[in-house]
Amino acid sequence: MPARALKTSAAVALLASAALAVSPAAATPVVRILTPPDGGVALGDTDIQVQAVPPPGARILKVEIYVDDRLIATLLDPPYKAEWDAGDGTRSRTIRARVYASDGTNASGTARTRALIGAERADVTLVEVYATVRDSQGKFLRNLDKENFTVLESGSPQEIAVFLKEPKPAHIVLLFDASNSMKQEDRLAVAQDAAVGFLAALQPQDTAALITFNDTPVLLEERTTDKKRIESAVRGIPATGGTALYDAIMAAVELLEGTEGRKAIILLSDGRDESVDGMGPGSISTFEETLDAVLESETMIYAIGTGENFEEEYDYYRRRTLGEVLGTLAERSGGRAHFIKKASKLDSAYERIADELRHQYTIAYYPPRSERGVELDSKGREWRSIEVVVDRPRVKVTARSGYFAR
Repeated sequence: MPARALKTSAAVALLASAALAVSPAAATPVVRILTPPDGGVALGDTDIQVQAVPPPGARILKVEIYVDDRLIATLLDPPYKAEWDAGDGTRSRTIRARVYASDGTNASGTARTRALIGAERADVTLVEVYATVRDSQGKFLRNLDKENFTVLESGSPQEIAVFLKEPKPAHIVLLFDASNSMKQEDRLAVAQDAAVGFLAALQPQDTAALITFNDTPVLLEERTTDKKRIESAVRGIPATGGTALYDAIMAAVELLEGTEGRKAIILLSDGRDESVDGMGPGSISTFEETLDAVLESETMIYAIGTGENFEEEYDYYRRRTLGEVLGTLAERSGGRAHFIKKASKLDSAYERIADELRHQYTIAYYPPRSERGVELDSKGREWRSIEVVVDRPRVKVTARSGYFAR
């Protein structure tokens, strides 16, 4: 994964705001640069966040932000935040914020970022992991800090370079089973309503696309932030034919290829890859090829399985149960699988997925160098496992199981 934009959490700003005390006798504005922190590393697209408190009886007129004495933004209203391309992080930068108050006073605050240690690190890409944490009752824990997390790569602890509480924009493909099986229990109409509700829960900056599949996958809508376009396409989905499940997942992975950030496939299916006559598989791709492509692309799969007997019914080759098919794809990629017996429960499954996407921490670290003699697969890749650990009792952490290093 190439070095890329890493947004700073607004929650950090709120915490810093609570910690800032202002003396009633202050004669000038109080200004503090919240992010990037003084002494921290900044690279790629970075948010510069400034806190400005006016003297008693005055108000803030404007905030000017400078990087290395070059004016990059003039802000008139809170929140005082500007986007800045910090580059590859190989040199230190000086960030200055000057605040002007209505009583004629002004003040400045400064933060200085540090350069990455070792020139070779500029060529090392960050490994990014999205994690959710639930307590024993299944409730999301959102009050955790960087110090509460440990990331293990192949069993060894890694230094966390980036930690964000606020979820980054998500790039989503709705993968919708439109085979004959969706006619049962009026599943199609219920699933359409549930998918529309899911779209409404997305953030404005999130993108979505729609792929349906029966005998073949069909791209109905390209990725867009216009959720109404996707909704209209969802409403027009018919149900007919077989189930090319694996080919559809491969098509969704291909659609997201080259996209940076959080990538997720929201899959609705009964989990059986099968031709319409039941006499053969539904896809050219196999389960193994599909799982490999999902892990290679670093895309999360959230699967909604519809129907009954997921733990008893097997795939076409009788190698794994339908529950194992969807469960493995979801869990290995950092997503989750939801199994719904009644169509009336589909809306709650989509709601849980939307809720999870809203409660993901972003964790990034620099991977260690590959050791000599490490076994590579047929594609010249080394599989490295990832485990995210939280220092809280009885919690459940969901994150991807690893990545391929070349």
